[in-house]
Amino acid sequence: MMSSRTTMTPRFEDIPRRIFLDSSTLQTLQTYGGFLYENEPISSDDRIHRDPKGAAKLEALRFIMQVGERAPFEFALSKNSFAEVQQRGDRAYLQWAYDVLDHWLACLEASGEPHGNAKALAAIDAPTYNYLGAGDRALLRDAIGLECDAFLTMENKLPKCRRHIQSTLGIRVFSPIEFWEALRPWAALFR
Repeated sequence: MMSSRTTMTPRFEDIPRRIFLDSSTLQTLQTYGGFLYENEPISSDDRIHRDPKGAAKLEALRFIMQVGERAPFEFALSKNSFAEVQQRGDRAYLQWAYDVLDHWLACLEASGEPHGNAKALAAIDAPTYNYLGAGDRALLRDAIGLECDAFLTMENKLPKCRRHIQSTLGIRVFSPIEFWEALRPWAALFR
């Protein structure tokens, strides 16, 4: 019998395919595109280093995006994602978000309109989720409504609640590090 602490390789079928990009992830993809896609260096005084896991999350995100060039991932955004992007007031970021949206709309067109999980959509408004801020709650609601398998965030707080969120809402919350750990055993299949 295996210990509950034993790490098992995730099954291939368990790799998320439809992934909601939290605005923190979307912003990171845009801000660090040179590093993620062109292998450009990051200075040692860059703000990513303020987060003790920042460099590791960025490196994991790079690996995810490399695999994502060939994997059947659908990266999802929502109206609430765009509201957060617009609040930043950065035209280049907004234009880039529209480019990501074009990919997402093509995915939706190919797979059909999602219907969401009505039970989970209702559950997210329960008092047990009061620990979520309004923005996180709205984005999680969108991810559930869009039938996403996963919610990818650069934040540190939300992934700590992953077990509660997955068991009650049916969506997995990942930091890039955790997502890469699940994807890594299968990454060679997409190269």
